[in-house]
Amino acid sequence: MDIFKVLTRGASLKKANDAAKPADFSIANDKSNDHTKADEINVSKELDFFHNKRIMRSVENKKKGSDREQTMIVDDEKETIEQTIDMQPKIANEEDARILRKSYKGNISGNDIPLPIKSFEDLITRFSFEKKLLNNLIENGFTEPTPIQCEGIPLALYGRDVLACAPTGSGKTLAFLIPLLQQTIDTKETQGLKGLIISPTKELANQIFAEAVKLSQKIFLAKKRPLQVAILSKSLGAKLKNKAVSNKKYDIIVSTPLRLIDAVRNEALDLSDVRHIVFDEADKLFDKTFVEQTDDILNACNDPRLRKSMFSATIPSNVEEIAQSIMTDPVRVIIGHKEGANANIDQQLTFCGNEEGKLIAIRQMVQEGEFKPPIIIFLESIVRAKALYHELMYDGLNVDVLHAERTQQQRNKIIESFKSGDLWCLICTDVLARGIDFKGVNLVINYDVPTTAQSYVHRIGRTGRNNRHGKAVTFYTKLDALAIKPIINVMRQSGCEVPGWMDGLSKLSKREKETLKKGESRVERKPISTVLRVDRIKRKRKQSMIEASKRRKQEEK
Repeated sequence: MDIFKVLTRGASLKKANDAAKPADFSIANDKSNDHTKADEINVSKELDFFHNKRIMRSVENKKKGSDREQTMIVDDEKETIEQTIDMQPKIANEEDARILRKSYKGNISGNDIPLPIKSFEDLITRFSFEKKLLNNLIENGFTEPTPIQCEGIPLALYGRDVLACAPTGSGKTLAFLIPLLQQTIDTKETQGLKGLIISPTKELANQIFAEAVKLSQKIFLAKKRPLQVAILSKSLGAKLKNKAVSNKKYDIIVSTPLRLIDAVRNEALDLSDVRHIVFDEADKLFDKTFVEQTDDILNACNDPRLRKSMFSATIPSNVEEIAQSIMTDPVRVIIGHKEGANANIDQQLTFCGNEEGKLIAIRQMVQEGEFKPPIIIFLESIVRAKALYHELMYDGLNVDVLHAERTQQQRNKIIESFKSGDLWCLICTDVLARGIDFKGVNLVINYDVPTTAQSYVHRIGRTGRNNRHGKAVTFYTKLDALAIKPIINVMRQSGCEVPGWMDGLSKLSKREKETLKKGESRVERKPISTVLRVDRIKRKRKQSMIEASKRRKQEEK
C-alpha cells in the first residue's frame, strides 16, 4: 500500500465493507465502536514502520478480549520461546567453535580464548546466570544471540578485557549489557557504583539506558534491593552534587564523558570502586575530540580489578594501539570486516554534477517513488542541514531537522516522532550517525559525502539493522573526487557491486591518504538553495542596508 496515501488520510477513518470492491478508506462519522476499533487496528498495522511487535501485540489483544486472555497468550508465547531455546545445540569443543565462527566470519585473537555460546541456554549451563535476566531477554523478544553476542558475552563473563568490532545493527548493546548486569548481580558488595557505560552522545546514552532498564526489571541484589541503573542527566548530576541522592544508590550509570567528569570533579561521584567500564563507539571516544576526557575517566577508575570493554562498528589502527596500552591481556573480536559496512545494505553512488544537482536528484527520487519513508538524510554542517530542511519543507514533504543547536527536549521529541512514524524524513548532521537504533529505516541519503570511511559506515548503519534490508545513496560531485575513494573501498569490502570504471578511482596514493588522515579533504560547497544567485545578492544587499540603518539610528541616540 502507498504509505503517502495512508498518512494523508483524514483523522476519522472508515473502511469500506463491500467485498466486491477493493479496500478503500474515506472520511466518515461512524458511530459503531466495532468498526472504529477495527479501523484503528488496521491503520496501526499499516503505519507500523518499525514493526514494534510488542505494540502490535497489545493492539491485537485489545481486539481479542479480556486481560485474562491476553495473559494466556503471553504465557503461551513465553513457553514456546523457552522450549525453542531448550532445543538449541551447544558448543562442545574447539572444532564446534571453529565451524560457528566461520559461519559468521568471526576473527577472534588473544590468549586463552573461551568457547562462544550458541544459545542463551548456554548461559545457564556454563555460568551461574540469573534466571530472571534470561526471562527478561525472552520477554523482550531476544531468543537467539547474534554473532557479537555469541563471542562478547562469555568473554566478559570470564572477566576478560574485550576490543570488539561488529557491523551496525548487530546487537553490540546487548553484547556488553548482558554480562555487565550479570556481573553486577554477582558482586558481593551490596551498595555502590559497580559499572560504567560511556557513550559519545546523549541520544545513544538514552537508548542504552532504556535497554538496560528493560533487562534489569524485577532483578534484586542482596537484602532484596533492586538493581539500580541510571543515566547521568543534568538533574541527576545536580542531585548527586547537593547530596539529595546518595552516590552509592546506583549500581550502573550510563553517561557521556563530559557530564561524568563534571560529576567526579564536583565530588558527586566516586569511581574508585568501579569494576567494569564499557566504551561504546570506542573509535569516537578515543579520537582527538574525546580522548582527553576518556583518559580522565580512566584515571578516576583506579580499582586494580577494573575490566574494560570497547565496542564499535569501526576500529581504526590507532584505537587498537590505545586498547593494547590500557587493557590487560585483551581479546580482539572482529565480526566481518573491521571497517566494512553491513552486508544487508544496498549501497549506491549517485553523481550529481554540482550542488543544484543534489536537490534535483532528491526531487526526482520523490517523483519516481524511491523516496520511501522512514528516511534519514545526512549533511556535513548545521547551516546546510537547516537549508535543506527549508527546501524540502516548502516541497510539502513531512520532514524535520535535528542538530546540536536543538535543545535536548526538542531532540527527544523529534526522535520519538520519527520512531513512531509521525515524521517521514529526518535531516541531521553526524550527531545522529552513531548507535541510534531506528529499526525500520528504509533509506539513508548522504547528501554530503562523509569525510572518513568510519563516518560513512556509521551513517549508513542507521538502515539495514537487525537482519532487515536497507538502502544507502551517496550524492557526490566533481569536488568529492578524493573523499569518494574510501567509500568505494568500503563498498567493495561489503560485497557491493562497484562499476569497473571506479577501480582506478578507488586507489589512494600515499599523499592522498595523508590528506584524508589530517582531515584536509573537506571542500567548500555552494549554499543549498533554488533561489537564483541574483536574487540572493539582492536579499543580501537589502539585509546589509537594514543593518546599516539600525546602526546609524543607534549612533544618533
